[in-house]
Amino acid sequence: MATKINKHKRNTNGFTLLGIMGWILLVAVICFGALVGWKLFQDDNTTSDTSESSQTQDINTADVDNKPKESTEPKEEQDNKTTAGNEAKAKTDELEKRQSAEVEKNENGLKKANVVLNEPYEVDGKVIVSSTITNIVETEGDCNYVFTNGSSSFTKKTRVLPNAKNTVCEAVMLEKGSLDAGKWQVKLEYKSNYAEGVSETQTFTIQ
Repeated sequence: MATKINKHKRNTNGFTLLGIMGWILLVAVICFGALVGWKLFQDDNTTSDTSESSQTQDINTADVDNKPKESTEPKEEQDNKTTAGNEAKAKTDELEKRQSAEVEKNENGLKKANVVLNEPYEVDGKVIVSSTITNIVETEGDCNYVFTNGSSSFTKKTRVLPNAKNTVCEAVMLEKGSLDAGKWQVKLEYKSNYAEGVSETQTFTIQ
């Protein structure tokens, strides 16, 4: 006896199986997508934390590097140096004020500088000439040593050297061999924004 096949029932079973497989596939895709999304979220948070930590470390390092270095000297020594410096400046300022009141002024309104030219002397083949302005205290000015021998003449300019009691012009050192033989005369002409003066002439001989 031949068996009859119910075509309608077979088709229904096939659709049911395909539907179940489709749901399973859909759930798998959703789970996979969620897993990938969570992984990306975690990676993004880790990168952000690392970046903020690096920035914080850079800022802290910059703060440390930019901090002024503290002196290794004891605080007492630092205070003593500061006090000594302030006292020295105060004494210099007081001396300048007193001299400003005491020193006579010339026709140009400048203080008359008392310029003392020391006697020239020779050491190791060099002629040395030095000078001091005794009645004023200044840190800036022009010191011009003027040398003359007959028709020959030249000027040597030197700087003012710091001094708490007077004004010293740096000495001039000339090679003896660079000067012509004969009797030389030298004087110092000093001028600043506040004072001016000329020394007496000194004489020395080159043989």
